[in-house]
Amino acid sequence: MRNRRGLNRIGILAMALLIALGAMGTAYGAWVDEIYIEGTLSTSDINTSMTCSASSPVGCSVSGMVLTITVTDPPSGTYSCSFTVNNTAGSLPIKISSLDIPETYLNVSTDIEDVAPGTQIHPGASATGTVNIIVSTEYYDTNNLNLTFTLPVGVKRWNQ
Repeated sequence: MRNRRGLNRIGILAMALLIALGAMGTAYGAWVDEIYIEGTLSTSDINTSMTCSASSPVGCSVSGMVLTITVTDPPSGTYSCSFTVNNTAGSLPIKISSLDIPETYLNVSTDIEDVAPGTQIHPGASATGTVNIIVSTEYYDTNNLNLTFTLPVGVKRWNQ
């Protein structure tokens, strides 16, 4: 009869296999573990303001983010009004999402220069644009000597 001391080759192989399977099971268990985190994440709100400037016979005013432009008794020509959109937020960039002036008068057209939807404004910065009102020689309306336009300026977070 043979004397057996310690483990033979098959015993060592079985023990190594058992350790390897245990390590694989532990690693797989850690890998497929799911963690659910519930909470609320908030960033700062957007803060904007708008100002305007124009020279006679063009007048402008701002209410919130709506620019109102009035041209008093205009002969044919081009009239301009500048406006500035300010990002007064502390940490969040914004972008202009809409700039639309409805065409409401025959033979009068509008054009917006220097800013467009998608213009990004960083915190503490501003973007200035110009509204041009082009009155053609065919415009004549004795009932309406003043031309009034409204320009609502839409802004939103830059990544939306």
